[in-house]
Amino acid sequence: PLELISKYGADALRFGTMRSAPLGQDVLFDEKDVELGRNFCNKLWNACRFRQMQGGETEGEIRPELLTSDDRWILLRLGKAIEEVAAAFEGYRFTEATATLYRFFWSEYCDWYIESCKATFFGEDSARKANVLAVVDFVMGNTLRLFHPFLPFITEELWHGLGFSREMPDDQGGQTIMTAKWPKTFDSAFCELYGLDETVDRLIEAKHELVTQGRNLRAAYNIPFNKKIGYCFKPVGELDDYEIEVIKILLNAESITIGSNVPKGTPRITSSMGDLFLPLEGLIDFDVERERLAKELKKIEKEVGKVESKLNNSKFTERAPVEVLEEQRERLVEWRNKRDQINEALQSLLGL
Repeated sequence: PLELISKYGADALRFGTMRSAPLGQDVLFDEKDVELGRNFCNKLWNACRFRQMQGGETEGEIRPELLTSDDRWILLRLGKAIEEVAAAFEGYRFTEATATLYRFFWSEYCDWYIESCKATFFGEDSARKANVLAVVDFVMGNTLRLFHPFLPFITEELWHGLGFSREMPDDQGGQTIMTAKWPKTFDSAFCELYGLDETVDRLIEAKHELVTQGRNLRAAYNIPFNKKIGYCFKPVGELDDYEIEVIKILLNAESITIGSNVPKGTPRITSSMGDLFLPLEGLIDFDVERERLAKELKKIEKEVGKVESKLNNSKFTERAPVEVLEEQRERLVEWRNKRDQINEALQSLLGL
C-alpha cells in the first residue's frame, strides 16, 4: 500500500478500492482502479479550481427567480444523490455510494452542468452569474462533505481553499470539514421554493438527448468535435435565448440557425425538442466521404453476418452458456444500430 500511496496518493487508493469492491464479494486487486481514483481526484481538484477562477462571493444567496433550468436540474440531481448515498451508507454498501458520487460529479455536474454554466459565465448578466455561482457553491459544499469519508485529504484542502470554512462556527466546519454538518435530503418546502420537480428533469434530459444525437451526427461524418460548425434547428415549441445558447455551447457550434429553410437531403436527427440539421457544404468532400462510408458499411455488414451466423447455429446456441448468448445478442444489436446509422448517413450524402 505504501508504494501505491506514494505513486497515486492515499485518497486515490481509498476511493479506487472502495469503488471496485462490492459488499460480500471477493475481487482481484487491479492497480487500474487506483489510477481511476487518482484521475477522479484530479477531476475534483480541477472543478474546484474552475470555480475559484470565476471569482465572486463564496456561498452567496440563491435567488429562486434567477434560477435557470440547468440550475434547477443540478439541485434536483444533488438531492437524489444525497438520498442514494444515505441509503447506501445505511446498508454499508460503500461501493454503491462511491458509484453514485462518481456518476453525479463526473457526468451530471462536470460534463453537463458546468458546461451549461458557460452560457451564463460568458454572458453579461451579472446578477444571473452571481446566482449560478451561488448554486455552484451550494452543490460543491454538499459534494465535498459527501466525498469526505472516501477522500479525506483532498476534500479538507478544497474545503478551505474554496472558503467554505470562513463563515462557519468552529464546531460546524469552521476549522475542519470533519465537523461540518452532513448533507440532508431536500424536503418538500425546499423543492417548492426552488422549483425542483420532474418537469425539470424531463426538460434537461430532452436537451441532453438532443445534444448527444447532434454530437453523434457530427461524428457520423467524421467531423472533429473541436471544429466549430453551424447547425440548423427547428424546435417543437418556443425556446428562450438561454436554452439555445446552452445547446450551442454543448454542441461546440459556431452558430445555430432557428427555423430556417434547409436544403433537401441535409442530414438531421429528430428528438422530442425538435429537428436538428447539419449542413455539410464546405465541411467535407462529398465523394471522399461517400467512399469512406461505403467501406465502413461493408465492414459492419461482415460483423453482422458473423454474429448472425453464430446465433443461427443450433450447435452453438445449445452449448454456449447463457451469458455468452446474451453477449452475442447485445453485440448483434450494436452492430445493427451502427449499420443503420451508416446507412442513414450514406443515404443523406447520396441526396446531395
